[in-house]
Amino acid sequence: MASEVTLDRLQAAQLTVAHLIEKDEIYLPIFERLEREIAALERPEPSALDRARALAAQSRSA
Repeated sequence: MASEVTLDRLQAAQLTVAHLIEKDEIYLPIFERLEREIAALERPEPSALDRARALAAQSRSA
């Protein structure tokens, strides 16, 4: 059964991996991936639809 990915779960995983890195740096790529996933949830990129609408609105006002 798949569980939902939430900010809390990602942050908990990041903390776990940070402790693992203290013992072995091999886990560093996982930590970096978690950082990217957390950043994406905290600051989501605008969708293609949002970008298209903004571009169209910008061209109308020019």
